[in-house]
Amino acid sequence: MEPARTTIKRLYALSQNRCAFPACGLPIVESTGTVTGIVCHIRARNPGGPRFDKKQTAEQRHAFENLLLLCARHSKVIDSEPRRYTVARLQEMKSAHEKPTENELSVADGRNVDRLLIAYRDLYIHATKVYIERVEAQKAEFYNSGRPNVVAPDDAIGSDLLRRNYTKYLIDRYNRFASSQPDRERFAFPAVYSLVESRYGVKKWELIPMRHFEELCSLLRAKIDKTWLASVNRSKRRKSYSTLEEYRVKYFERSRPRK
Repeated sequence: MEPARTTIKRLYALSQNRCAFPACGLPIVESTGTVTGIVCHIRARNPGGPRFDKKQTAEQRHAFENLLLLCARHSKVIDSEPRRYTVARLQEMKSAHEKPTENELSVADGRNVDRLLIAYRDLYIHATKVYIERVEAQKAEFYNSGRPNVVAPDDAIGSDLLRRNYTKYLIDRYNRFASSQPDRERFAFPAVYSLVESRYGVKKWELIPMRHFEELCSLLRAKIDKTWLASVNRSKRRKSYSTLEEYRVKYFERSRPRK
């Protein structure tokens, strides 16, 4: 399910195409038509997400009252700090930002509304479709090979395609960096998996509860930072890994269907 176009149109009009975060004001859709903002849910769209309310209906989750427009940076901020950015605080933010207007949306504004809806589908619906397809492929692989695969519950890291892939990206990044240590003769690739799984008491890292996602990423990034290759990168002012937001942009750009 997704918000109705009329809902997105109302959000766009009342926000005047600006981020709702106090004193921000960045555009949601650039003058070039590039969508840099996000349609955000006050109460999360999926179980395990920030401020998720299981009592909400699907219609209520996608209703105007549960949505606000934020730039990518502040979308990340509110979801990373749910104790600070509570439902009440976000509702106040929305109320203070959105202003009634008598102006009709222009044709260009209408195109921006459509772009926002397409971006929403890319971020949530298309990603979910890709995840489901991968789960089905895993089931087929299990049937054919007898090797078990992980299908994560709704409140686990593995249930969120973006966060699952980003975690795997950090794990793979660490394995590559650690295996390149000049003083290391042999490197055990499963070691980081064992460390992560023992720390959180689960057999597979995909089953780690979503509330530990930020902590897990910090742990993995810290391990990468301690490697010799990361120190070389720092001396040359090069990054050793992408942030979640940088990874999201790269990932969803690749995932967006071609027209």
